Amino acid sequence: MLENLRRHSRSTLIYVLFAILIAVFALTFNTASRITNAGGNVEVLAEVAGTSIDTRELQLAMNLSPDPPGPGEQGFEKRQAQNRYQRTRMPYSGTVPELAVLTPWEGAPPSIKSEKLLHELTESILVAADAHKHGLGVSDEELARRVRRLERSFGEKLTGDSGEIDPRKYDVFARFKLGASKASLEAFLRREILRDKMAQVVTSGILLAPSEVDALVQAESARPVLEFVTVDADTAAGLVDVTDPDADAWAVANAAKVKAAYDAKAADYQVPERWNVRALLVAAPAKEAQPSPEVEKQWTEKKAAADEVRKELDGAWNGEIALDPVLPPVEEGKEAPAVVEADRKKATELAGAEKIDRLLQHFSKVASEKSEHMITKDQGGKFAEDKTAESLSRSPFAPAVATAVAGAEPGTLVGPIEGAQGWWLLVVEKRLAGKATPLVDVQRDLARTELQRERAAGELDKVAEAVRLAAAATPTTALGEVVKKWNLSRTGKDDGPLSASESGALGKSPLQAMQGGIEAMLGLPAPEDAPDNIPGMGKLPEVAKAAWTLRADAPVAGQVFKSEDGKARYVVRLKAPKPDAEADAKLKDSVGRAVTQLRRQAAWRAYVRKLFVDAETAGQIEKTEAWTTALQLERDRVATLLKRLPAAQQDPTGGALGGLGGLGTLSGEAPGGMQLNVGGKPVQLLPSPAPVAPAVPVAPAVPVAPVAPVAP
Repeated sequence: MLENLRRHSRSTLIYVLFAILIAVFALTFNTASRITNAGGNVEVLAEVAGTSIDTRELQLAMNLSPDPPGPGEQGFEKRQAQNRYQRTRMPYSGTVPELAVLTPWEGAPPSIKSEKLLHELTESILVAADAHKHGLGVSDEELARRVRRLERSFGEKLTGDSGEIDPRKYDVFARFKLGASKASLEAFLRREILRDKMAQVVTSGILLAPSEVDALVQAESARPVLEFVTVDADTAAGLVDVTDPDADAWAVANAAKVKAAYDAKAADYQVPERWNVRALLVAAPAKEAQPSPEVEKQWTEKKAAADEVRKELDGAWNGEIALDPVLPPVEEGKEAPAVVEADRKKATELAGAEKIDRLLQHFSKVASEKSEHMITKDQGGKFAEDKTAESLSRSPFAPAVATAVAGAEPGTLVGPIEGAQGWWLLVVEKRLAGKATPLVDVQRDLARTELQRERAAGELDKVAEAVRLAAAATPTTALGEVVKKWNLSRTGKDDGPLSASESGALGKSPLQAMQGGIEAMLGLPAPEDAPDNIPGMGKLPEVAKAAWTLRADAPVAGQVFKSEDGKARYVVRLKAPKPDAEADAKLKDSVGRAVTQLRRQAAWRAYVRKLFVDAETAGQIEKTEAWTTALQLERDRVATLLKRLPAAQQDPTGGALGGLGGLGTLSGEAPGGMQLNVGGKPVQLLPSPAPVAPAVPVAPAVPVAPVAPVAP
């Protein structure tokens, strides 16, 4: 590849200068990673089939992989980071998504990132060696394409005006972004390409029989869905009339209840000041309880980078560059109109809303390119929810951010300010004033509502039975239409107080059973089987039992059901299925893709497991004392951090919230089959047999056609 780069450089002079710069960099800068020992020496960590894995290679792999959530991280961002960490393998290495999710782990990977990656590097070496045995190779063109994919992963431009890889940009990127020489990066990428090719060879032939898809779709479609009306004190209150004198008298006699109702709605009556912000993050490593010189150095370097971004933004705010006009949204399929140069203006030439809008647009463009806050980067740094001073004081921000934003007007640029995850630059889009509503202003309304609820509580059975009888009288009419007519007859309006809702499908979804549902996506423990729980209604054993007895010709249940606490009544009806060829086709596609992906995962893991067993039996995997020592130090460091956290935040996995769900361990057995009941008959879905390496050699340097992408 180096020869190709030489041919594509602009001139011999440029190349000579480039070579001189490399020599200067090599002598001046120490690119040893943070995994090296205190002396900065490169140490061998493992020997795998005659190939060494050293600290430099491990650091390169760490730079190409997502971090696990920190020991003290909480909430959605922790779950998102954990999901990315556990369910992908070196996704920033230029691989494609459907191959990045083919991981070797049949359970939760270690929460120590270096431990996880040493195993994945071992996998690469073993798989690449097997690929060579079967005639696979990597061409320079394939390597060049892989390098170009790194542009998208890191937001770096590595090509010159000609569209070819620029040697200087490429060298700087490899050395200072990834901490590797070009030669070591290319050797690493060639091995990863071979790994991906073998993954395609092993998994691309795994297909699902149409009969299996049909059985799963039938099981999914057989799950009943209910229409239901909830009758409780809140919904039935609208059927009760209360006069102003009655409400006033009740308020005097029940002052404590009125005050409690007011306090319960404090968020409505005491609205704090809020800000709608856009923000750009220059991320820095998590700070430890005991300050580390290396971490402090990185924070200082990141502050300098944030200052450079601020300087660039100041150019727009100070009128040094012209700003594009804010154009209306472009319809899908149409091209955005070209910006006329005369329409571009500097901030100093603008005022009011137009000035703010153009500056916000410019900030969003920069944030989309340079922000390292993954949740808001694609939205131009825009946070969907308005922020209070309290929320701006919490992670990912900090109290200093709240203080700075509190004094900023719309369009004001603030930062860089140190936050929990790095250095923030923010711009205020809107400032929303707070509002306080005193109790005396809403006392009568609160009393009226409470008195209506009190009187309605004694009428629940009567109201619910009246609705049920109306539904039974017209069994072919959807419950929503029945309720509208009933409302109209009682209140003169068809839009309340009662309304019909729809439950989720009862029983366990085959698709959810295979994929783990929303819990697996968020990295949460799998929920326990609870057949009495009805999605959208809660735990109602009698309703769950009755739902499976309802029929299309008798869809309305013959009784009103009570909630567990006795405070609500339910009228239920079996929802009539509507033929929908498009939805059926989508369901078949989703089921087929999900099962195929699971089988590909199982096939890949079985293949990798055999490579590991064979290599370990042959004594081809040896970890050095340097690795054992480094791993123990890292485990001790995480354990110390955990001890310093509040008890509620302690997580013994060091940030990994739990396993990936019942798939065993690397040394365990392959996943078993799955049994579903379809129409009362058991259907057994067996995993595909464990694959063996392909017997027929594949011509080198010819990539196997990629499998259809499957969402992780």
